[in-house]
Amino acid sequence: MKSPFASVCLAVSCVAAQLCAEPTNIAEDDAAHSAYGGSWESGKSGGSGLGSWTHTTEGSGENQHSGFFIASTDTNKDLNGIAKDDKAFGLFANGTGFEQAVAYRAFDTPLTVGDSFSFMLETGAFEKKFDKDGSDNGSIGLSLRTGNANSAATDYNKGALFEIGHYQGKHNYQIYDGSDKPDSGVPFTDQGISVTVTLTGTDSYDLEIQTMKDKNVIKLPGRKLSASGSIESVAIFNRNSEKHDAYFNQFQVSRESQ
Repeated sequence: MKSPFASVCLAVSCVAAQLCAEPTNIAEDDAAHSAYGGSWESGKSGGSGLGSWTHTTEGSGENQHSGFFIASTDTNKDLNGIAKDDKAFGLFANGTGFEQAVAYRAFDTPLTVGDSFSFMLETGAFEKKFDKDGSDNGSIGLSLRTGNANSAATDYNKGALFEIGHYQGKHNYQIYDGSDKPDSGVPFTDQGISVTVTLTGTDSYDLEIQTMKDKNVIKLPGRKLSASGSIESVAIFNRNSEKHDAYFNQFQVSRESQ
């Protein structure tokens, strides 16, 4: 006769296994990976689970300055919150017109329900670098997108299901998705934030924003993506930040173990 304790033990073991299951990182990258060798060009790829970077720039006016670099805390004194091993990905966009620097990257495996995508963002306040610059509407942020349109800087939000960033004239970080409240309620900080998007359905997600200065975590559950669709790529952008560069780091996708 089968002991009833065997079934109880089996059930307890199954529950314990579920409780102890650790998420698995299926994609990750940061600026300190040896693949970059201190420089960040289009076509390079560090970490795992992500395709190669595609860089695009655009500008107007006499003085056009936009591009990409590996930022170091030694030479970038304003990089203070998101560096790993003293490094981060840097994007600059300044000049007398409206300059843009946008980097695209596809996921090897599209995100699925239960996946969590995280990254870090840091920049300064919007300030003119050149007196002649009269442009406004600057923005610095990240888009999660369906497809991977990457032929021009203006593709940064093409197919976007989610977008978050620091926008000129806004005191708080803004979120553009399918929800009716773009204002995150989280004040801008020049020491950076860590953002985590966890997919809870085909068109829904939970959002967490952590401020790096004080490690305060703000939870925004039950938000909507702009549409149902597969998240297949990421775009990070610096659209005319002028005086201060934009820094990104520690991209990661974690998936619950089955």
